Amino acid sequence: MYIFLFYCIVILIFPLSLLSQVSVQSLTNLNSIISLDTQNESQSSNWYLLDGNLSEIELKQIDGANFESYKWRQAVVPGNLIKNASDLANKKNVLLAKWIQFPSEKYSNLTFRLGIINDKDKTYLNGHLIGEMGDWSSEDPAAYDKIRIYPIPNNIVKFGDKNLLLIHIKPYFDYTVGIEQDETSIGPTNLIFSKFYKEEFLKLIFQTVYLTFGTYFLFLFVRRRRDRENLFFALFSFSLVLYNLLRNQIKYELNVSFVLLKEAEYIILITLIPFMYHFLRSLFNNRYNLIGKIIDSVQIIFILLILYYRDIEFNNHLMSKFIQPSWIVYLGLIVYILFKSWKNSDRRAIYISGGIGIVLIAVIIDILSTRGYFVFPRMLGYTFLAFNVSLSIILANSFVRLNEEVEDLNKNLEIKVEQRTDALNESLNQLKILKEKQDGDYFLTSLLIQPLAKNENQIHNVLVQSYVDQKKKFQFRGKEGEIGGDICIVGSIQLTSGNYTVFANGDAMGKSIQGAGGALVLGVVFQSILSRTKSSYTKNRPPELWLKDLYIELQSVFVSFDGSMLSSVVIGMISEKTGFMFYLNLEHPWNVLYRDGVASFLETELSMRKLGFPKNDESFQIKTFKFQKDDVLIVGSDGRDDIALGESEEGRIINEDENLILNLVQKTEADLPILVEEIKKQGEVTDDLSFLRIEYSPNQEEIQLDVETKEQIAKAKNQLTKKNYDSAIKILNSSLQTITHPKLWSLLGKVHFKSKNWSDAKLHLENAIPFYPEKEELLYLYAVCLFKLGQWNEGIVQAERLFLRNKFHKKNQELLFYLLRKTENHEKSEYYSKFLKAV
Repeated sequence: MYIFLFYCIVILIFPLSLLSQVSVQSLTNLNSIISLDTQNESQSSNWYLLDGNLSEIELKQIDGANFESYKWRQAVVPGNLIKNASDLANKKNVLLAKWIQFPSEKYSNLTFRLGIINDKDKTYLNGHLIGEMGDWSSEDPAAYDKIRIYPIPNNIVKFGDKNLLLIHIKPYFDYTVGIEQDETSIGPTNLIFSKFYKEEFLKLIFQTVYLTFGTYFLFLFVRRRRDRENLFFALFSFSLVLYNLLRNQIKYELNVSFVLLKEAEYIILITLIPFMYHFLRSLFNNRYNLIGKIIDSVQIIFILLILYYRDIEFNNHLMSKFIQPSWIVYLGLIVYILFKSWKNSDRRAIYISGGIGIVLIAVIIDILSTRGYFVFPRMLGYTFLAFNVSLSIILANSFVRLNEEVEDLNKNLEIKVEQRTDALNESLNQLKILKEKQDGDYFLTSLLIQPLAKNENQIHNVLVQSYVDQKKKFQFRGKEGEIGGDICIVGSIQLTSGNYTVFANGDAMGKSIQGAGGALVLGVVFQSILSRTKSSYTKNRPPELWLKDLYIELQSVFVSFDGSMLSSVVIGMISEKTGFMFYLNLEHPWNVLYRDGVASFLETELSMRKLGFPKNDESFQIKTFKFQKDDVLIVGSDGRDDIALGESEEGRIINEDENLILNLVQKTEADLPILVEEIKKQGEVTDDLSFLRIEYSPNQEEIQLDVETKEQIAKAKNQLTKKNYDSAIKILNSSLQTITHPKLWSLLGKVHFKSKNWSDAKLHLENAIPFYPEKEELLYLYAVCLFKLGQWNEGIVQAERLFLRNKFHKKNQELLFYLLRKTENHEKSEYYSKFLKAV
């Protein structure tokens, strides 16, 4: 019985004890704004917290009678509730409650300011819904950074009694919940809104200041493009303004999607630190190193991820776990830049370090506050002014220094002008002395080249004209001259096989003195070889071997300069008797043939590289050409194509049409003086220009065969086809008694070759070859006859001639190397083996 009475007393007394423990905030006067925040965490709080999984009906039924029946716990407001109640993590709904004792005097037009609530909320006063934010059925965020301001209907307030304020909250993030930032208060509506708009418009005023700064620096960049630091600071200022505008409460007046605004906020936030880094890097002239390039690329990837996923929770996780930690790299780069500038005693680094230090502290406070570690107003929007002040000091110092320099210049202008004039005159005198010495070198070099670059052709039926116009002109002691790398050389030689006109058109690498040096070397070696040709050994050389010897000597001299002296060149020799030309084209512009009123290129592919190019021997090949009556050959340097046709925004327009020279040759009918004038009419010639015009006129017409002889030749060919060699020989010998003609020698040599009469075949082929140098088969048959007669050395010479012209002739190739092995001429065999490597 006593035990039962004890339990009854306990049951009656326990609720009364709980009711007495409920904290109520009393309001005595509502003419001003009164804070509803928790004043001290260590003392009893006026706010209570409960897991919020209650229905709307249950919420409305909570009152003083049943309030103590729920498991309430004290809460600190504003602040992250999870900080003191970790069990609320993982997006649990919560319920905040506060008992407020209103004064007996009645007030109208009262309003609650409930701070920034994460995320959706429904707010009740005495069981009546007075405000809500967000669609609770949606998983998308609503407005987790919006300050809640809810007017209080007059008819639901219990004046002179306790009133229960309930805030039902549905969080969006799993690490924070509740009234996170700002303040909670109650007061007259006009005062609440006035304070709210003053705070927001004060932020806007700061943004206007920053926008003005950014515009000013952008204007500085427009006027002086090389000062890229002005551009980066302008971009940083604009980004900061946009970021703060997106954090301003005024944005909710724009009716723009909250998710879209947040994506823009994240992207702009990413750009802030990189723009600051590039501003300091450009200001202090630091190199854009590999680390900077990598971390910039990482930030671009972050931006692309935000644009791709378009999920606020993902973006927030990316920002807190990856983006913000990556800024440590930028911070390290910034500290490195400032430290280097400190060491160089750059006072700008001191001013900027102070401003950046204040901004950095504000950024750290904002990050920690955003993550819910404590409640503190955002500072970056205000403290950036300190950084602008540091820049203002730098600008002011620069302007003062500039003004002092201008004042000093004005005071001492006349003295400085005189000093500067004296210095310029001294420099000018030095330049004149150097210029005179240089022109003297040019003059001496041009004098050395002049006797080498001559037209000494003595063969009257080979007509050669030359033209050289060097780009570099000079004056030396009243004499005008020119110097460059182009050279034209024409001479005559007499070989056992006949008289030849020898020519060269070269273009040495380099401008002015360097090119002239190459032309000088080419001229000296070329003329020395022409002089040595008078010796018996050289005169007995066939034209192919003479041309090969000329090339080898030129190449050996140029290659000794180890690539510092190269020259493109066309070297050739033309037979007085036949008009047959042997020539080499060493990476020179293609020769132009003018025949029957049509201009065309004589060759269409590169076969050899410039003189002086290593391993050039492997591609050695003598080209041949048979002049016809009235044919004209134009040999020219690349100045004929290097023509500036006009000007464009990118610079001079250089001719790229390689067929232009063909059109001009055809238009001028290969008349050299007119051709040069036409080239100059096209535009400015930007390089040295040189030409050789070669025309061949036969001394006499070829002897024509009469009808009877033609019939005899036809009969002989018929007998040859039937292998009646003796009959064919008899017919041809009979014709030779009446007329001497190289066709008879040629055919008779072939018949004797077929009948293996090597001696007779050799005799007739030897007579025919000078008249038909273009017929390679005659050369091969002649070489075989010499081999069969045991005249191996002479056979090697003839096989060499054909090999140098056509190394692809398989039978001749086999014959040549066989004879070289038989005569144990290993050196020549090894030399010619190189020619086959390029095949």
